[in-house]
Amino acid sequence: MQVTPRSLLGRLTATFAAIAILVTALAAWVLVRQVRRAVDTVHALSLEAVLNPLSDRLHLAGIDSLAEPLPEPLVARFDTAGGTVSFVVLDAADRVVASSARAGRWLPRLGLNAEEPEVAFRIEDADRRFWGLSRVVDTPQGPMTVQVGQDMTSPFVVIDDVPGVTFVPIIVLLAGGGMLMLSTNLGLTRLLLRPLNSAAAEAAAIVPGAQRRIGARGMPAEVLPLIQAVNAALDRLDEALERQRRFSHDVAHEIRTPLAILTTELDLLADSKVSARLRGDVEHLAQIVDQLLESAESAPPSPDDETDLAQLCREVAERLSATAQREGRSIEVQGADVPIWVRGDPVELRRAVVNLVDNALRHTARGTTVQVRLAPPATVEVADRGPGVPGAHQALVFERFWRADRTARRGSGIGLALVSEIASRHGGTVTVRDNPGGGAVFALSLLGSRAA
Repeated sequence: MQVTPRSLLGRLTATFAAIAILVTALAAWVLVRQVRRAVDTVHALSLEAVLNPLSDRLHLAGIDSLAEPLPEPLVARFDTAGGTVSFVVLDAADRVVASSARAGRWLPRLGLNAEEPEVAFRIEDADRRFWGLSRVVDTPQGPMTVQVGQDMTSPFVVIDDVPGVTFVPIIVLLAGGGMLMLSTNLGLTRLLLRPLNSAAAEAAAIVPGAQRRIGARGMPAEVLPLIQAVNAALDRLDEALERQRRFSHDVAHEIRTPLAILTTELDLLADSKVSARLRGDVEHLAQIVDQLLESAESAPPSPDDETDLAQLCREVAERLSATAQREGRSIEVQGADVPIWVRGDPVELRRAVVNLVDNALRHTARGTTVQVRLAPPATVEVADRGPGVPGAHQALVFERFWRADRTARRGSGIGLALVSEIASRHGGTVTVRDNPGGGAVFALSLLGSRAA
């Protein structure tokens, strides 16, 4: 099935793709935001882990307690070689009364606790990043301010780089998941649309008068009402077509009897010229009735029917040769030496060839020959030496009741239309072109037989 922007599969694909892109972008943004929040929380907990022991010592024993050895993990964090944390202690006058070895570069930060006893702060510019906490602590010497901070530019601090480093892999991972979801949905959609494609193929194979219908087996429940409605509509169309055929058949039969009586009565006329002219008109009416009967009796060909086109053309030429000779014309069959098998109903195909030859006999000049030529794989050409068909009329000659000369007494305008219908029912075509040297060539092209 071809995927186009206007197809159902194309629309579903575009929708799934848009949803996948949106979900991927949103998920990446939320995930990175959550990772950054987690990083901030880890940093805050890390600073509080340093600030709390210092605050507790100052609160209990004052500034002199900082002269005592600190716990080993805490000492490592303040180490000038690998540590990244520094601290200062300020008295009420904002004088530094104690500090770590690396504090002078970043600390103190004055005026932070004017409104809150504990404040988080960050120093971020082009060449430095420093995060810290500032807390006011009650001590035996009075209130003091303890500030701790961490150098975020140190190579030993990597956790804050996690969001930036993981952003691209997260995007790739989510995009891959989105593509996998899109491919899965596309495959499932194709699988779910398979019954619809099968139904479309069955509908395309239905021809007028055939009893084939679109199968409902395996159809989704949402599509089943449509399939049932289409089948019901086809049933109604077949009923209407059958009623029309019966009506045409009955009318044609009813007209035949009066025409036979009228032909007999014409023999009683004393004026032979009038009788001959009227007899021609009656014969013309009889021909129209015969063609109406043929059209009414036409039925869809069976796919199993096979016909030898060469033999059929020989039989038609033999059948119409006597009529052609009476009117000073002849029929010649070419290329019928070997069988040419085609798929189709022999009765219908005979009608088509008879109409083509009869049309040629009525238009070819007296003393000329109508050629019936067979060409592989399955084409019958009927060539005459009549006035031909002008280019402007070649697209009209196969329309029902169309005649170039409306005043002509011969020709009903049904024969060629019937040939076109028979060709269409058999999956073939009929065309007309100019015959070199004058006249027209009608070509009936059919489907070759599987046995050919």
